[in-house]
Amino acid sequence: MAVRNLDIELLKRLDAKEWERLEAEYHDRVFGYVKRQVGDTDLAADLTQDTFLGAVRGIGNFNTRYNVEQFLMGIARNKVIDHLRRKRPEIHVPDRDDDSTGFFGNVPSDSPSSHKLLEGREKVLRQKGALVICLRDLVADLWERRDFRRLMAIELCFLTDRKHRKIAERLEIDDEKAVAGIKFRAIRDLQARLRRRDPRKTLFSGLWEAL
Repeated sequence: MAVRNLDIELLKRLDAKEWERLEAEYHDRVFGYVKRQVGDTDLAADLTQDTFLGAVRGIGNFNTRYNVEQFLMGIARNKVIDHLRRKRPEIHVPDRDDDSTGFFGNVPSDSPSSHKLLEGREKVLRQKGALVICLRDLVADLWERRDFRRLMAIELCFLTDRKHRKIAERLEIDDEKAVAGIKFRAIRDLQARLRRRDPRKTLFSGLWEAL
């Protein structure tokens, strides 16, 4: 049976129980829609989580002309569109050395410099992959604890140029020192997660040297 009478005002105040009710009611519907669009189960799970995070961020602007399901499915649709727009084919590295339009220009594919470039590119891809996993796990842990305010604070700290004081005012956090503390703990948390994924200190050697 559908959950009725979700309280929008409670959702706007980031009430954990009300968000649990919303997620319990709509998770499967959102996931089903996203899975049909992208095909991949793991990707669909990530985009579904992104949808609910987007709902947390956007609930303050909820338009009462629409219902909650329309609100969520609109966000899900935008997440899918954004993913498809970002999706690009892998860059092809030519086997021949006479293609000046290739990624490496006229560098022969068997030259030492091309091998170094390939190794560097592969390392960057591995680094990005590790960061994505660590960020996803951090978000998932905070989401599971229903710590929405901390999630929003971390997003505002890292993805905007807002001052800590403005973030504190926006999220009704005690003061800017509390926001700085949230940011510091998030950085330390990510560093710890990256250490566990890089026990030999080879993937992020520069980071470990700096620490």
